[in-house]
Amino acid sequence: MVQANYFDGRSTRVRPVNLSVIGEDLIVVGDDVDMRLPFARVKVDERLGRAPRRLRLDDGAFCEVRDLRALDGLLSSVGHRDGWVDYIQRQRQFVLLALVVCVIGAFGAYKWGLPWAAATGAKHLSPAIGRTLSTQTLKVLDGSILLPSTIAEEQQRELSTAFHAMRLPEGGSPKSALLFRRSRQLGANAFTLPDGTIIVLDDLITALGDDRQTLAVLAHELGHAHERHGLQMLLRSSAVGAFLTFYVGDVSTLLAAAPAAVVEARYSREFEQQADDYAAALLRLNGMSPASLADALTRLAELQPALSKGGYLASHPATDERIRRLRLLAASPAPR
Repeated sequence: MVQANYFDGRSTRVRPVNLSVIGEDLIVVGDDVDMRLPFARVKVDERLGRAPRRLRLDDGAFCEVRDLRALDGLLSSVGHRDGWVDYIQRQRQFVLLALVVCVIGAFGAYKWGLPWAAATGAKHLSPAIGRTLSTQTLKVLDGSILLPSTIAEEQQRELSTAFHAMRLPEGGSPKSALLFRRSRQLGANAFTLPDGTIIVLDDLITALGDDRQTLAVLAHELGHAHERHGLQMLLRSSAVGAFLTFYVGDVSTLLAAAPAAVVEARYSREFEQQADDYAAALLRLNGMSPASLADALTRLAELQPALSKGGYLASHPATDERIRRLRLLAASPAPR
């Protein structure tokens, strides 16, 4: 006999019963309960530590057994064997192995899965979403972090004309809007919005003091726009927002995260190399040397103590390594 509590599945009433086995049948006897049914029709729940175990009967009824050792004896009398999943759940070595696999899986998903999903998503995201994100981001930043530019309008026009006259490696000319702003908080900086719009700040232009070097920096930003790095970083930083955008069409989470993601962007070494390679190809195509970008980075590095902490080098790390690589690219023959 095994003592159990019987629930009929229709009420919360608890009825003490005794369980036994005759032949291949399970016998359930107690107050107002007298059942006999083939054990083959009984479903035995998996063992969960020392928690009571349930035997599921017909029509939603079940018996809950607390004496697990007595239940094991009853189950063995009818030749019942727990499944392999139930078995390995109670083996310490398998539990530890499962934990290690979960940790490795989580690391792999973060290290490779999330970047792959972000890159794929950024390529297929509707341009309308990028425009919406950029418009709303600019609304948040303008008047607070970003202020109207004080660069002479003639110099703005000259830079904008030279920028839009450049030929792109993939053909055509830049479609990205070029906007001039100033910022006390961001200092000498330039950054790209999700739709490819490039914001160039006054302090960057005055710190460089050379339009060719400024154009080289803008060529690098075009590399970020071409690879949609801004959108990739935004999708990486908000996996939930990415899910809602793709499957529900709700961009509110991305809209909330976009301003901070744009201003506080910290590009990876891979992204920087991709943007530098794009800039080098673009500069050569337009009769300029990749050394112009190296010169710009060198100039900013020299002035860094005098510039705002939020300057261009802060958001574009590994400067020394990039300068060396750009000078090597400048010294090497142009690819045919």
